[in-house]
Amino acid sequence: MGAPTSPAPASASPPRDKPAADASPTPADPPTPLTGLLRLRCGVQHYAWGRRGGASLVARLSGAAGPDPDLPFAELWMGTHPAAPSAVLPAGEEPLGAWLARNPAALGPAVAARWAGDLPFLFKVLSVAKPLSIQAHPDKSLAELLHAMRPATYRDANHKPEMAIAVTDFRALFGFAGIEELKDVIRTVPEVGGLIGHEDADKLMTVKEYHGGNDVKSSLQSAFAKLMTASKEAVSEAVNKLKGRLNDESKIRTLTEKEELVLSLERQYPEDVGVLAALLFNYVKLSPGEAIYIGANEPHAYLSGECIECMATSDNVVRAGLTPKYRDVQTLCSMLTYKQIFPEILRGVPVQPYVRRYTPPTDEFEVDCCLLPRGEVAVMAPVPGPSIFLVMTGEGEVQIDCMSDGEKAKEGDVFFVPAHTEVKLSACGHASMQLYRAGVNGRALYAGNAAAAGKRSQLQNICEMAS
Repeated sequence: MGAPTSPAPASASPPRDKPAADASPTPADPPTPLTGLLRLRCGVQHYAWGRRGGASLVARLSGAAGPDPDLPFAELWMGTHPAAPSAVLPAGEEPLGAWLARNPAALGPAVAARWAGDLPFLFKVLSVAKPLSIQAHPDKSLAELLHAMRPATYRDANHKPEMAIAVTDFRALFGFAGIEELKDVIRTVPEVGGLIGHEDADKLMTVKEYHGGNDVKSSLQSAFAKLMTASKEAVSEAVNKLKGRLNDESKIRTLTEKEELVLSLERQYPEDVGVLAALLFNYVKLSPGEAIYIGANEPHAYLSGECIECMATSDNVVRAGLTPKYRDVQTLCSMLTYKQIFPEILRGVPVQPYVRRYTPPTDEFEVDCCLLPRGEVAVMAPVPGPSIFLVMTGEGEVQIDCMSDGEKAKEGDVFFVPAHTEVKLSACGHASMQLYRAGVNGRALYAGNAAAAGKRSQLQNICEMAS
């Protein structure tokens, strides 16, 4: 087969899971691209919930030689966030953020102007062995407030919308279940109803789905806050009662998936209120290649599996359960949207042979997945923003701007590609090569270029009129 060529990105992001449009605007007067492909050395986070040793995809991608079998390898970070900044090779001493400060053209003018000369996205790989906390990420205004009030806990002032793309089977809790499912929990799980209390339980039981959204939100918020702020002694008693009851009932009936999940969570986080709260959330199961987008102020918890994750450059997390870390229960209960909707499962949109694009409803990022069969080639057209490429499996070559010499690429290699740079990917070896690319959402890139072109046109008209 001939080498397929990527279409230029459209002026606005295509509808999710709809074919991308063929028509593409021409960016206005792109600057001369920087030459050179940057290899990156990326940081690893050893959070306690990560998979251990060589069983972790993060350990394998990070190139850890003989990884300690008892050490958790939880997250691989690719980006400029100061908690684990990527470094530019071969020296590996200069952080990517410092390099970008010296070379702002690598971001492209629209990105550099809008995001103050920094990379707007953080790219990650996660290897989850044990459930993460029940958590949410603040919107921009709340992030600014939390950072100003408690900078030691909330270390930046940015929001953190994120998207998780399953690499293996992946399990998560996300958002509140529908009102009928919540009513069923109150009816059949007295341990939860007891902590919520009769008044709030009765309000939820009498709410109708066609009542105003504010009625449902108010009732749910009050009930959830009662549960999450119950005393440690009351929670411990309720969790132990629920565990004993389910263990007894498992001898005479088949437990539901949610009930099995509750027992699993209790074994890992004994007497934790998150064990009970899990019953109020949607239980999401992703197959490899499926993804979910998590917006600001939405409750969630990753449970197991491995995934690619991309987000706005932030590490702000508000936690309230299933964690030994600091819990900011009041903030979490007050910030949530209390929407009751099962998340849309994203599967990516084909943008050219071998390449699928995941486009979330946020400007900071998009992700491409490229699966190249052995001997095949894909050409990624230049875009007016930066990209980071991760080789997930296989080996091949990465060549930029039709330069004669490409860079050898193998599993775990990470490359930074400047704005306005064409990338040619070739799969070699005995198997296919899989890569992921994170970049700025095309909607934001081309909107910025259109605005800049409009300003230039106005200036030209003024000059012509003056002459």
